[in-house]
Amino acid sequence: MSLSPGSQSPSVAAQQGGYEIPARLRTLHNLVIQYASQGRYEVAVPLCKQALEDLEKSSGHSHPDVATMLNILALVYRDQNKYKEATDLLNDALDIREQTLGGEHPAVAATLNNLAVLYGKRGKYTEAEPLCKRALEIREKVLGTNHPDVAKQLNNLALLCQNQGKFEEVEQYYQRALHIYQTRLGPDDPNVAKTKNNLANAYLKQGKYQQAEELYKEILSSHDLELATRRGDETRTRAGRDGQPDLDSLSHLRRSTSFSRFRESLKRGSEKLVSKLKGEGVRHGPGPPSSGLKRATSLNVLHVGERRAAVSPTRPSRPLTNSRSLSSSTQNLAQSSSP
Repeated sequence: MSLSPGSQSPSVAAQQGGYEIPARLRTLHNLVIQYASQGRYEVAVPLCKQALEDLEKSSGHSHPDVATMLNILALVYRDQNKYKEATDLLNDALDIREQTLGGEHPAVAATLNNLAVLYGKRGKYTEAEPLCKRALEIREKVLGTNHPDVAKQLNNLALLCQNQGKFEEVEQYYQRALHIYQTRLGPDDPNVAKTKNNLANAYLKQGKYQQAEELYKEILSSHDLELATRRGDETRTRAGRDGQPDLDSLSHLRRSTSFSRFRESLKRGSEKLVSKLKGEGVRHGPGPPSSGLKRATSLNVLHVGERRAAVSPTRPSRPLTNSRSLSSSTQNLAQSSSP
């Protein structure tokens, strides 16, 4: 994902198996996120470079904190589409982390994932895939095969394979990720709907319209049920002394009602699209996936603008090269990008 101030705290990332930002870099890390999210790269880049210079003077180049700062600077460069510079920094960070932390440390997996995403954004999918697979292997060994962070890595790997037309593997990775999210986080977790959407998009690209339609319906019905439940809870818990909803409750209900109408409209549109696609499949036959298919929206566990894609598959995907997102893997410099 793109840099944003809404990243997980270091303590949360550590609890989830991610790599914790060293204490002496946390304030700087947060400042860089803030400046980069505002597009103020003329401030963020010199800040990173100065910190990197100071760290190298005090701790030497081959120090884990130097690797963390290299990752942060690399992600700032990535956000500016300076992929060559970002790749060089990430490779340097990977060497340092492997030497100082060992080849199976979560920080190594984080850097491998960032490199894989960066190669993918440059269209180098064959180079990216083994890096992503190695990151997956590390996370499976360190966290266990059913950890949510493993599911995130599976989503990334599925997107890389999708860009190479490896749809059998794509389906396997998405289905496994979906199983992990459902069993570990519950059927109502947002990652469940988002992974279903990714899988539905893969089905559409293969002409498997019936399977895609079923998933879209599941996504929409799940959101409708969640909305109805939330509306009922708000009405009961926010009732005033006279038994009538208070102003905050009324405002919430108005927003919910508007959103409900919006979802119904999108539901009709998605069903119409899938029906049309199914009809075209009958006339022409699905055939093999077109070589001209657009690239996946991003090498992100969830596509950019995933909520839009989940309910409006008619909207064309943004080209991968224009995306400013990384994976939703585990670490801090965004929800998913890993310093």
